[in-house]
Amino acid sequence: MRNDHYKVLWTTYARVALARMKEFKVDPMNVFKRTKAVLADEPKYKADGVSDFPGFEFNGYYWTLIGNVIIIYRIDEDFREVYVDACYFANTGLSHYVFWGIDPDEE
Repeated sequence: MRNDHYKVLWTTYARVALARMKEFKVDPMNVFKRTKAVLADEPKYKADGVSDFPGFEFNGYYWTLIGNVIIIYRIDEDFREVYVDACYFANTGLSHYVFWGIDPDEE
């Protein structure tokens, strides 16, 4: 029987960014564990979108919302690994603008 699960790996940059979200009342360990559980199976289909914002460092990466945190990740199909390269707190004007196209100045 073939194992269809992906190994989910977090970069140091992403882990540090997640740890700093405690000040926003985010539970970093919960988000970390949930991300590993969610993205281990069919990570392409778990994405809320693919980032495409002018000048954004992670354009072309998948993203999903887990526990009020936007998780930025890429997938290596050959090694069956998911790499979480960045994460952002979801409740900021910049996050709304970059990921959902909502201009905070228009509301």
